[in-house]
Amino acid sequence: MLSVWNKVNKRMMQKLKTDPDAPYPKLYLTSTDLSGAPTQLPCLYIKSLGEPTTGRDFQNTQCYITSTIELHAYSAASPNGSQTEARKIMDAAGDVMLGMGYELIAGPYPDNREYFRIIARFRRIVGDGDEL
Repeated sequence: MLSVWNKVNKRMMQKLKTDPDAPYPKLYLTSTDLSGAPTQLPCLYIKSLGEPTTGRDFQNTQCYITSTIELHAYSAASPNGSQTEARKIMDAAGDVMLGMGYELIAGPYPDNREYFRIIARFRRIVGDGDEL
């Protein structure tokens, strides 16, 4: 079965945290459900909204999937966080997604609570053998 979710997580980690020129080496990246506030801030939550089959060949082998990823960028409400910080994290993460061939399908839009959060969704059709 085709899946690219793990590759997206690894690329996000590389581009945002571990590369020598990564903009957010202290960013907390997670794929664990954050139904409440994240345990560490700033934070980027990477959530797969599914990878359903989009196409099969004549042997009924899965050839294409539609990968949909939702990103949540978090910043503390105070004293060191800001809506601007959450937006900058989302901008950097969004650039990584666009660089992998995803398109922005919703957002980014703010959702403020006891912290600042920006949410955006990205989608891409991925074929067997495609590189991100």
